[in-house]
Amino acid sequence: IWVKPPWNLLHGELDRYHHHFESRVYELSVYESLESDEPAEKHTVTPRDMQRHPFLNKLWCVNYMRYYPGRVIKIPIRYINEEESPAMKRGGFVAAVSKYVPCIVEEGVPIPEAIDLECTGLQLKQVLRTERLIFPDGVTVDEKVDKEKFLVGTVFGRRSMIVDEEEGGEGEKESE
Repeated sequence: IWVKPPWNLLHGELDRYHHHFESRVYELSVYESLESDEPAEKHTVTPRDMQRHPFLNKLWCVNYMRYYPGRVIKIPIRYINEEESPAMKRGGFVAAVSKYVPCIVEEGVPIPEAIDLECTGLQLKQVLRTERLIFPDGVTVDEKVDKEKFLVGTVFGRRSMIVDEEEGGEGEKESE
C-alpha cells in the first residue's frame, strides 16, 4: 500500500520525538479513494525504517510495519542518575554500543518512551549489560537477546583526571 501522509505532520512528529519516533505506535487509516470520507481499513503501525534526503537532512521515505502486542519493538536507552557515578562526575562517559533494546510489550501496557539505565556507582572501564536496565512492568527483553552477552556500553574517561584529583586531595591533608 502506498501511503503519503503530509510531510509537515511527519516532520512535526520527528521534531517532537527524535529518537523515540521509531518506537511509537500510530493508527493508520487507509481510504479506498481520495474522495471517500470513511476509511476502508485501520491499521496499527510503527515506523520501521526512515530514509533521509542526502543533502537537506529531511525525511525522504518512512516505511511502516503492522504492530500488535507481543511484536518486537526497539526502544531507546536513557541514562539516569549520572551525577551519582564517581567516574562520570570526573568527566567520564558511556561509550554506547547499543542505543536501542529490542523489547516485547504486553497487551494493554503503554510503550515506554525509553528504557532507563541506572548509572549509580559506575566505575571507569565498567561494562554495562542488561542487569543495569530498568524495565517497566509488562516490558521484557526479546528472547532472542542473550542477556549475559548483550552489551549496552562501556564507561570511559581520562585516567589522569582521577589520579590528579586523588593526588590533590592527599596534598591538602598533608599541609594541614
